[in-house]
Amino acid sequence: MENEGWTMDLEKMTEPYPDQWEMMLDFMSFLDMRLYYLYKYHVWVGPENHLQNMMGLAVSQAEFEHNLAKAVDGVIGVNLQQEEIADIQVINGYFAARMRQTELQHGELPILKLIRKFSLDEFAGSCLLLAFAVQLDRKYEKIFSYLQDDITKKSPTAETAIQLFALPGTHKIDYVHYFTTKSVLMKYLLEPAEGSTLFELKLSLRERLVDYLAGHGAGFAKGYWELFDWKTRLDESEIEDSTARTIEKLLSSSGKRGGERREEQGAPRELAMVFVTGAKGSGRKFQIKQAVSRSKGRCLFINLEALREGTGSWPGKLQEIVCEGVLQEAGFCFTGFDALVEDHQQRELYDFLTALTDHGEYLPGILFITAEKIWKDPSLPHHLVKIDLPIEPVTETMRLQFWQSFTRDLPLEDIDLEELASKFRFTPGQIRSAVSQAASFCELNGYPALNAAILHKCCYDQVVVRLETLAGKVKPAYGWEDLVLPEDQVELLQEACTHVKFRHTVYQQWGFDRKVSYGKGLAMLFSGPPGTGKTMAAQVIANQLHMEMYKIQLSQVVSKYIGETEKNLRQVFEEAKNANCILFFDETDALFGKRSEVKDSHDRHANIETAYLLQQIEEYDGVIIMATNLLQNIDNAFMRRINFVINFPFPDVLTRKLLWSRMLGGGAPLGEDVDLDFMARQFKVAGGNIKNIAVHAAFQAASGKSPITMKHLLKSAVNELRKNNMLIVKEELKEYADLIFD
Repeated sequence: MENEGWTMDLEKMTEPYPDQWEMMLDFMSFLDMRLYYLYKYHVWVGPENHLQNMMGLAVSQAEFEHNLAKAVDGVIGVNLQQEEIADIQVINGYFAARMRQTELQHGELPILKLIRKFSLDEFAGSCLLLAFAVQLDRKYEKIFSYLQDDITKKSPTAETAIQLFALPGTHKIDYVHYFTTKSVLMKYLLEPAEGSTLFELKLSLRERLVDYLAGHGAGFAKGYWELFDWKTRLDESEIEDSTARTIEKLLSSSGKRGGERREEQGAPRELAMVFVTGAKGSGRKFQIKQAVSRSKGRCLFINLEALREGTGSWPGKLQEIVCEGVLQEAGFCFTGFDALVEDHQQRELYDFLTALTDHGEYLPGILFITAEKIWKDPSLPHHLVKIDLPIEPVTETMRLQFWQSFTRDLPLEDIDLEELASKFRFTPGQIRSAVSQAASFCELNGYPALNAAILHKCCYDQVVVRLETLAGKVKPAYGWEDLVLPEDQVELLQEACTHVKFRHTVYQQWGFDRKVSYGKGLAMLFSGPPGTGKTMAAQVIANQLHMEMYKIQLSQVVSKYIGETEKNLRQVFEEAKNANCILFFDETDALFGKRSEVKDSHDRHANIETAYLLQQIEEYDGVIIMATNLLQNIDNAFMRRINFVINFPFPDVLTRKLLWSRMLGGGAPLGEDVDLDFMARQFKVAGGNIKNIAVHAAFQAASGKSPITMKHLLKSAVNELRKNNMLIVKEELKEYADLIFD
């Protein structure tokens, strides 16, 4: 077929298009013919100055009368000859036949795939092709400016599209619905109109669709979404659980109803929203990816927190996302849902759910939403079906598998993975992050292998402890060599550490977990006079176990207001559980005192606090260290729940000499007159007092730029005793009395 400068080989009617370019060449030939007919029967009226006419700067009486008549008439193609109508019908048939053959024999070209995915009929498909043709050949800019009597109108309008592609004899009003805001064309495919009347809407293809039709099918990375394809290799170190299998069944039962337009009318289409809940890093996205991968599908993961920060309404925000999902034939998973369920975000949550309903016909039958907490809302519309799918809790055995998997290819030095699995109640994401951070640290510092200290530090970097007002973090500064205790008490401390180191062996491998339902934590009570090393021993334990330790501020925990103490204690234990840290209660008799006979409400309240604390200790499976100067005041019920009681005796002469030697050794300059035997024998003080005396003496010596002498030590000792209301007479200092008493 050949006519007026356009050609079309009808012998190819049964052949598929080899590529999209040849198809568009055929369409543009067809378009040129329709444009010629439109030009041929266009009524040109206006001022003599044709430039003014094209710019729409003046309207003549003839033009006014013509436009009035055109508005009344509105019939398409009334001036077309029968031969011309026949040509249009032949070309329409030719074009449709070749597109059909292309789909059958060569799969779908991008433009045909787009038409199918959005279920566009012949007219809507022609509008889409028209908008794409303008992108391919700039000659159409001048043509449409000329035909539309306005040099600024370089894109075709809705009215022009109707004149080009509407069936002869039909009315313009029959095509209005193609250009409303709810139509597929305006909702997903064409750029939104700004301040135009319906027939003046510009048919300009959205930028993303231009890229898609040009061959960029994967789309561009967005700050709020990522596309997962089943061919993407998942991290083998991740471990699948039953959640992935449940999701796979849901995908199978839903039939992947995405991408095709639904013709249901009336009530909104039913959407199943599967809420995959779990802590951050628990593997919610990974389990969804596992299921999608086995289903050989795709999924678009949209970050709601990032999306809500953008401009525009929720319907507008979701338009681009839904369009991308349709293009990619992907399902949808919305992450960060918790940001929408806060009390002050109820309106935004409603807008989001309404927008989902508005786009329901192009969403798959099932959507995934990840959240940290289960969301309940009895007012949810009936067409939105909510399914809760909590992530399977990570057991200690599973944590060990994660530790083994994530460290498989890394050199380890003195690291007990079983101890880590037992000690840190981490999610898979936290374990991965800790290992990755430790590996990077070792690589940057040239360490040949990961060691326990580095890995533990990186583990604690994964948690945030919210105990600012109730506890203070203690930085351990002592080791076993610093402790001066009877040998049997040191052995008890070392034995206590094995309860943490071998917890996995006893409870998991040997099955004691099934026999002991509560009280699996390690509770130690340090008893002894002030200054005998209880706090130092707690730091030694923290160092030995590579654990962080928090000293509880009793003044902040204990409250005179009813219920406040229990509230504070609950926060302490909850944060300690999340942080996997040691809780250190000093002067613990203030909290763990014996319960008394109830005589008034104050006694009743005090007993309730004690009972609540007993319950918390039983339920806590971490490490608790309690120190007291008054063992006799501790309630017997607490003693039954304590694993180890360590006695810190007042030091004898030999022990005091050892303490003096350690405090003054290691680099401090000593005068020749220093007599440690005398100091140990004459001053019956605890290790804490010896430390104070030695430090004060050292400062005296440093200020005088001299070594530490006996005079410095004696003067500091006398001051230390006076602080504790203890006096010393001259005779007690014997041969050294003249150094103090002149």
